[in-house]
Amino acid sequence: MDELLRLIGQYDAFYEMADDSQTWRRGSAIDSRIRSLVRQLRADGHGAEIDELAAQYPGLISCPGGVHALA
Repeated sequence: MDELLRLIGQYDAFYEMADDSQTWRRGSAIDSRIRSLVRQLRADGHGAEIDELAAQYPGLISCPGGVHALA
């Protein structure tokens, strides 16, 4: 859960619109890791905590697809 909170603090919801490829790659990697951690944590029974984080951090939305990173 600590890693997830750290990554949430680094997340840039607009990385997909970056002109700089390094910024896009970094944002994409953080997004992928968040999604992976969320799947793992939900499977381990932390769904309620993830739902609380989703409500607390509504900015974790990938803009073009509108897919919530904590879904």
